[in-house]
Amino acid sequence: MNWLHYLLQVNLYLAGFYGFYRLILRKETFHQLNRSFLLAGTALAFFIPAMQSEWIRTWFFTQQVNASLYSYYNPGVVFITPDYLDNSKSAHPMAWGHLLALTYLCGILILLGKFAFRLMRLGDIIRYRTNRKLDQNMAFAFFNHFFVGKNLSNRRTIEMHERVHVRQLHSADVIFFELIAIFNWFNPVVYFLKQDISLIHEYLADEVASRFETSRADYAMLLFSQQFGVQQMELAHTFFNKSLLKSRVAMLQQKPSQNSALVKYALVAPVFGFMVFVATACSQNEEKEMLVITPPAEAPAQNTSNDKVFTVVEKQAQFPGGDLEMYKFLSKNIKYPAPAQRANVQGKVFVRFIVEKDGSISDLEIVKGLGFGCDEEVLRIMEDMPKWIPGYQSGTAVRSLFNLPISFVLE
Repeated sequence: MNWLHYLLQVNLYLAGFYGFYRLILRKETFHQLNRSFLLAGTALAFFIPAMQSEWIRTWFFTQQVNASLYSYYNPGVVFITPDYLDNSKSAHPMAWGHLLALTYLCGILILLGKFAFRLMRLGDIIRYRTNRKLDQNMAFAFFNHFFVGKNLSNRRTIEMHERVHVRQLHSADVIFFELIAIFNWFNPVVYFLKQDISLIHEYLADEVASRFETSRADYAMLLFSQQFGVQQMELAHTFFNKSLLKSRVAMLQQKPSQNSALVKYALVAPVFGFMVFVATACSQNEEKEMLVITPPAEAPAQNTSNDKVFTVVEKQAQFPGGDLEMYKFLSKNIKYPAPAQRANVQGKVFVRFIVEKDGSISDLEIVKGLGFGCDEEVLRIMEDMPKWIPGYQSGTAVRSLFNLPISFVLE
């Protein structure tokens, strides 16, 4: 599966699971269930793209979704400029897939560096906490390490709070969602996930620790008493957390959810089913029979057999010499139509075609054009192309669908 398609699907499912949680489950007091839902939903988002149903794949609607998703996809875009702007007529391909990959990897490297720095900083605090004056006004937990400063009042209650974080391995959740956020940094949903899982951790710890105070109101006052002026620690669970204070106090005053509310968790089943449908529709690893495409009048129909057309195959069809040679061929031979230049027309022409078993090109079609001679110019050069190396599935040459965007640029 193409990495970009996989990544987009994962983030779509992340948004779906989180949207369900935010709308349906967030206000319920089943904190442990909510924690499990966020963990399981996030993990499933990475596995659903591999889940495909043969039954769903046979639906006509699924086939139409599949065709639509891949009508415009191709990571390479060929840029065509007028002769007076590009006298050398050399290839000028822009591999958007490569550009996206570079941007994506740069974001990951920056965030991984920041994450490593925060871990080192936290490790330093844990190792040398007895020598730091600030420690006596702090309370935090990280995995099996917890600390409650001597200057804090109600130390026993605060200690019980931090012990809950340690006992229930809340730090493992934090690290998990930090990594999710790093590898999906472009998706705003992951930052809401991080915030909400931390909030659930505090709910769980507050539920236990509040029993050691006379009332929940007294426990809420404890949260307020030393809330301000206390340093916050990233990655660790700090007892006095300013950003979560309002929600924690509100949850302390909320009545426990009725058992009847548990039925809400069953509603995730249709959501999960829809995601499996989308994964099946987006599958690139299976063959799919296409509708018959009528070639242009000036191009005689080729291969009118009932052979199946593959959207994606194990070994993709390619121009002799690879993509770079194809870019060179197109840039050298396509002419920027004079009518398009006079009308200042720019944009992409999307051409779709089938690479036959013998490498010849058939069923040429302009999926989206520009007019002013650009579409005709693209069809002309595609018809003059040399034979391709056909695509292969299970070691056999097959007919495969190919989409190519060609961009006409004046400046």
